[in-house]
Amino acid sequence: MAAYKAMWEDAAAASRTSDPKHQRLDDHARGNALSLLRYMMEQNHKHGATGQGAASVAPIVVKSSKTKVELLDCVDGSKWVQAEPNSSSDGISGGHYRTEATVVWASGKWRVSELYSGEAGSCLN
Repeated sequence: MAAYKAMWEDAAAASRTSDPKHQRLDDHARGNALSLLRYMMEQNHKHGATGQGAASVAPIVVKSSKTKVELLDCVDGSKWVQAEPNSSSDGISGGHYRTEATVVWASGKWRVSELYSGEAGSCLN
């Protein structure tokens, strides 16, 4: 679970500049998960948006083995605000997102390899 939580911390750090090539993005993510994080940053960059704050996570283990852990979470993005330049508002906070993740042991390190996040409101925690 530490790699999953660290991946979200890395995403929050990258969102401050919306840099899809931010040096921390691949520290705890790879494969599909890394692609999704980079896509999120690309979309924010395209709109000139940057992030403030971070998501709150509380994953539960659904299934595990020695080299693979499947997690389920309701990611709380309410304190992870996306702000656009020259906007009159303080930014848009995220909602609650049903999130499924697979964390794998590879090359001597745990990394999130698969990440699926539903739309805002897809879980009600």
